[in-house]
Amino acid sequence: MNSFADLYEAVKQRLDLTETAMKLWIEPIQPLKLNHNKAILYVKSPYGRQIVAENYTLLFEKHFREVLGFAVEVEFVSEEDVTLTTEQKTKLEPITELQDDEIMVNKLEEAVAGSIYQHTFDTFIVGESNKLAYSACKAAAGGGEAVYNPLYIYSEPGLGKTHLLSAVSRELKNNRPELNVIYVHAETFVSEFVEAVKYYTVDAFKKKYRSADVLLVDDVQFFVRAKESQVELFHTFNELHMNHKQIVFTSDRPPKEIINIEPRLRTRFEWGLLADISIPEFETRLAIIKRKAELLGLDIPLNVMEFIAERLKNNIRQLEGAVLKMNALKVVTEFPPTIVMAQNVIRDVLSDQQPVPVTVEKIINEVAAIYNVTNEDMRSQSRSAQISTARQVAIYVISKTTSLSYTAIGQEFGGRDHSTIVYAINKVKNIIKKDNSYRASIDDIIKNMGSIV
Repeated sequence: MNSFADLYEAVKQRLDLTETAMKLWIEPIQPLKLNHNKAILYVKSPYGRQIVAENYTLLFEKHFREVLGFAVEVEFVSEEDVTLTTEQKTKLEPITELQDDEIMVNKLEEAVAGSIYQHTFDTFIVGESNKLAYSACKAAAGGGEAVYNPLYIYSEPGLGKTHLLSAVSRELKNNRPELNVIYVHAETFVSEFVEAVKYYTVDAFKKKYRSADVLLVDDVQFFVRAKESQVELFHTFNELHMNHKQIVFTSDRPPKEIINIEPRLRTRFEWGLLADISIPEFETRLAIIKRKAELLGLDIPLNVMEFIAERLKNNIRQLEGAVLKMNALKVVTEFPPTIVMAQNVIRDVLSDQQPVPVTVEKIINEVAAIYNVTNEDMRSQSRSAQISTARQVAIYVISKTTSLSYTAIGQEFGGRDHSTIVYAINKVKNIIKKDNSYRASIDDIIKNMGSIV
């Protein structure tokens, strides 16, 4: 939240009122000022101010308390009140309010800027959950003969893989500037290869990646949707490995769980050291909170930090996000962090971290790419074996990952009726029961949806 206006919007989103009430009484309200524990809201019409004040003051105070973590008195003022204040009391002018808001935004921008830190080994918090991955990356950043080749780091999202990969890149570029270090996300590799094929520059593409002294590839699970790029990565790997060049991969899963990828490439992933990063233990989570607070210049009581560490267990980004939100609240309200504030922040962070709802189009795109058919094929009346199989898989995945009814799913596939959708889902279920490889493939598609959205 960068201003009182943003804070007010967060409160307004919580109001559970009819559309008519929102349009008639709530939308005309403008946030004016937050002065410690008093929120001043402006309604131009005196009559409107009276109606809102009589009917909605307690509701606004309830939601301000939920968002901020402490009690707030809500005062509604109108055009008459502002005029009265201007003439007889504080001579409050609109420009003064604007200047106050700008000052607040500047404070927030300074605070956020202070929270940004480089992904280096020095800023990485080491614990039992990540010690092996950290040590292996330090060795890979030595710049000498490849030690673990390849080094393959995997974990759930938000546990530090990208931080370590960035640290390797930064350390090598600082200490061994003569080396050709290439750090690339898998999607960028795929996009560049597609462009190279399109514009007949494949030779230049090959030269770029096969001349690397160190190749760092983030999120290799994204290659499952790019068969030709898998082939190119395979040959690039062989070239670099043969010349003893360091290769480091990261992924959200171990190689054996990346189902829709060439077996020979999966085998290459497993040649060197596999290092996983698990969920950080309490001490590591607490250390992360302390480090982030120090970067912000935020003094958080130990009991509040422990409260956060006990409740946010699965993701480092959540921990850092919680501290960042507490700092923003402190800047806006000038109140120090408390347990109550932490409770509200944790709820907001967990809500922010929820994945974007999976859409039908993304699922169809994913399945179509795997089965080498088009989106139009999936929605057509074609009954060819390949298209029918792809269509049934997509229907099954949609039924598992969305809340759409069978009728709604049928509409997404050319207006197919309820019984057709039921048949497709049951057919996939029956195959899953008998074929472990097929089941693993379907599970992989469903898991991939979390990375795509």
